[in-house]
Amino acid sequence: MVIDRIHNHPRASANYEVPADVIIPALARLRECRDSIDVYILLDRLPDIIVPGLAWEASRKPQLYPTFAVQRLVHYCGPLFLERCLGPLKKRLLLSRYRSPKRAAVV
Repeated sequence: MVIDRIHNHPRASANYEVPADVIIPALARLRECRDSIDVYILLDRLPDIIVPGLAWEASRKPQLYPTFAVQRLVHYCGPLFLERCLGPLKKRLLLSRYRSPKRAAVV
């Protein structure tokens, strides 16, 4: 007699997905940012909960969105908030690519 085992492991990813009707206009505004001040003005207008999703989506198309803008989004969120919203794998990918040095010049 063969007994199948069910392996249970805890959920390791985020449980919040940003709705498309919110993220698409934010991505369009992010694409228009010319410097860091524009990014911070955009961040001031957006709810905090969508910023990690915005950073993730913008990082997937680096030719469309300025690198400094995604870097500012990642810096704004911080590692703990990124992990809570996106999960550990996406957080690690974002931080490895867009983490800025401690005393980097603001573009």
